[in-house]
Amino acid sequence: MADEDKLLGWKILPKENTYDCALAALSLDEQEFLQSLSAEFAEYAKSNDVSNYEDAKKCIENLLEKMLEAQNIEVDEEQKKYLTDAAVSHIAGFAPLDKMLCDAQVEEIAVAGLGKPIRVYIRKKGWKNTNAVFCSNEHLVHTINKMARVLGRRITSQSPRINALLPAGHRIHASIPPLSEGELTIRLHAQNAWSVYDIMQAKTTNAHALAFLWMAFQSDSSVLVAGNTASGKTTLLNTLFSFVPANERIVLIEETPEIRLFHEHVVKMICNEDLAVSMPELVRDSLRMRPDRVIAGEIRSKQEVEAFVETLLSGQARGSYATFHAQSANEALRRLCNLGAQAHDVKSLDYVVVQRRLARYDEKKKKQNEIRKMTGIYRVQKEISQDGQAYALPVFEYDEKEDELCKKEYFDTALLSVCSRLGISEKKGKEIYAKRVAFLKRLVGKDTRQIEQKIQEFAYGGIDEGN
Repeated sequence: MADEDKLLGWKILPKENTYDCALAALSLDEQEFLQSLSAEFAEYAKSNDVSNYEDAKKCIENLLEKMLEAQNIEVDEEQKKYLTDAAVSHIAGFAPLDKMLCDAQVEEIAVAGLGKPIRVYIRKKGWKNTNAVFCSNEHLVHTINKMARVLGRRITSQSPRINALLPAGHRIHASIPPLSEGELTIRLHAQNAWSVYDIMQAKTTNAHALAFLWMAFQSDSSVLVAGNTASGKTTLLNTLFSFVPANERIVLIEETPEIRLFHEHVVKMICNEDLAVSMPELVRDSLRMRPDRVIAGEIRSKQEVEAFVETLLSGQARGSYATFHAQSANEALRRLCNLGAQAHDVKSLDYVVVQRRLARYDEKKKKQNEIRKMTGIYRVQKEISQDGQAYALPVFEYDEKEDELCKKEYFDTALLSVCSRLGISEKKGKEIYAKRVAFLKRLVGKDTRQIEQKIQEFAYGGIDEGN
């Protein structure tokens, strides 16, 4: 790597069908000029408050003007603009990540080492190289620490790993030597929550499955959403809460705040490793808070599984919910038991919804993509089998050939159970189910809040408090 590549710690490559980070490639002279400007800014910041981005931007613009004049450097308007943009991004922002962090289509940003193109995961398109690289370990560390500064956190050789949540809701994981070559992964917090309409349009699931889950959520059933990494488990759980009456009290416990509910009566509690406040402790606290529903976020450890099972058994909430890593419903139940849950306790869970990230290969285009599908809804068997295991019975399952979620043999039994909990006859339950399927099929709207309003009005008369 050439020495000049390390002057700023990052550089811009030729575009060549990559994601454009919207910064110009800089000559060696321009890099040296920005280095000098950075030093001037650092000196100014010693005696002036430039913590606000807009104040810093204005200061950088003024310093740039003065330095150009003092050094008798003539630049045209185009050069001046891209120098200013690069300076502001480098000094006040997170060059070269700024555009990526603001792009609603970018779901993830990944740095896998120095000299390697930064990659972005673009919604519906997958991973794509950018035209930017980090070429200095010092600048990568500086960028990570600049992000974590507001949290009072730092990454150092003595503490070479950070896992944190930024104020904007983005989650970062970073590590440096000796743990890695220099890695930074940023999962961006979605600016707009997905609606029921959105997941149907994306063909993640269909109206028949959603109508059943609507009734299951209304009947105070407890649900576990299982699936592989990045399959959309949290997005799905968030969306399904559109089916919960708006006036209910919900206690939401997460390690990373990702679920955004429209309900007004939501108590949000965040686990904090630094303060030694764990999910199990917060789940137990929730039992004293008279919740209608408890969401335990993502459960992973033995202690978190035990805490989730405690909410199922306590009866304090009318329904308990969580997400969990597993490839199938029966695997989810086995993993719960392997993590300390007893089979006779697991049967307190009502349904496991499986959401999968699936690979798809187009032979003609020689291209591999990913899709996210709800691959099944399963009712947890209430009688423990002879081998002492808990099993899941198929209510809906994904038909690969038809590319559709289809009703399975336990649909009628599951619907009857839901009807019993709602205090309605099986005949009435089937009528309600059919009406909701029809409603969902004709549901249209791009605004998530409007979709939630329509659902609440259809089933509960509206979202006003007390309905």
